[in-house]
Amino acid sequence: MTVSNPSMQRTTLPVRLLRQRLLSLLDALPAATSGDVRSVHRARVASRRLREVLPVLAEAAGSDDLDRAGKQVRRITRALGPIRELDVAIGHLAEMAPRAGISERAVARVREHLSAERQIHRQAMLHVITPAAAARLHHQLHDPASHRHQLAHHDGEQRTARRRSGQRALRLRIELRRTSALYDPERLHAVRVATKKLRYALEVERELTKSRAMARINRLKDLQDALGEIHDYEILLDRTRQVQTELAASDRAMATELGALVRSLEDACRDGHAAFLRNRHTLLALCNSIITAARDGRPTFTM
Repeated sequence: MTVSNPSMQRTTLPVRLLRQRLLSLLDALPAATSGDVRSVHRARVASRRLREVLPVLAEAAGSDDLDRAGKQVRRITRALGPIRELDVAIGHLAEMAPRAGISERAVARVREHLSAERQIHRQAMLHVITPAAAARLHHQLHDPASHRHQLAHHDGEQRTARRRSGQRALRLRIELRRTSALYDPERLHAVRVATKKLRYALEVERELTKSRAMARINRLKDLQDALGEIHDYEILLDRTRQVQTELAASDRAMATELGALVRSLEDACRDGHAAFLRNRHTLLALCNSIITAARDGRPTFTM
């Protein structure tokens, strides 16, 4: 009878987390590169989740290979980002333009602008996300994972994950404190990015500790979604203004129509900012609890 190695058993969960995230990314990439809107979103989320688990395993295992793989995954995230933003902008255009009373021809002009920009970013993406790059990532992370990281200790990975959660919470607290009653889309975007990173860090820590607690993660997801909507409105607002400027000399009537969409988007952004301010104190308290747990060496999540 074969006796299993206890250290190998301890690495089962971390390696499984790595493989799950890797396979989620690789599964979404073919359709994403073909232009499928939903798959672009799936691939981008999967790449962010994979990026968050890689440093935890890299530090525990002392693996330079995992660090290099993390840089490759970061390039994938960045290549998908602009496409996802434009996909969402097109969706918001279809939703908001009728309510703002914009004519179909004005909507079509903005949609054409967004689609043309999307095509440019898609071509750039295809230079980054190639079949060879996907195969290389699979080889780096999946094939050798079962034996390369056997010296990684599960407790060490939990400590690393907890410390990273504390660092992410500290960054979010800093960004939250930089916001004010004055609407500043760049500050809100920084909060959104920090929120996203903390959420994915907590997901890794929660899974490593086998906790079922989801309240903090769900709260961060709600904040991420709310701030994401503001950011998406800002993307559409910026592109609508660009089209407005282009039309100012040649079609003043259409440019005037687009002004109604601009005002609707500005109102939506201000409403979203007001809602964020009402919840900021709760989010600061959440950050403080995570930071304190990490500082004291206590688990963020209970079993």
